[in-house]
Amino acid sequence: MSKHTKKVASTGWMGPRYGIRIRRRVIEIDQTRSRPAQCPRCSTVTLYRVASGVFECRRCGTRFASGAYVFQAPPPITRAETEAAGNA
Repeated sequence: MSKHTKKVASTGWMGPRYGIRIRRRVIEIDQTRSRPAQCPRCSTVTLYRVASGVFECRRCGTRFASGAYVFQAPPPITRAETEAAGNA
């Protein structure tokens, strides 16, 4: 890696191509992709990205499907939804 990549981080290989907006988006995705997330099942910060859209907890071993790069927890199930599913 070059000496002058402090501002551009992992997008240094792009040089002046593609524009600053796209390069900043790529930097943001790269930084958030490798960051561990909180597991919705066991509530520990051990959820890591296994593949595109697949995240696995290293503590309980549960796999989740979510966004391609960043984990987005599923919305909580409400009591009304549970009762509606039971009546159907």
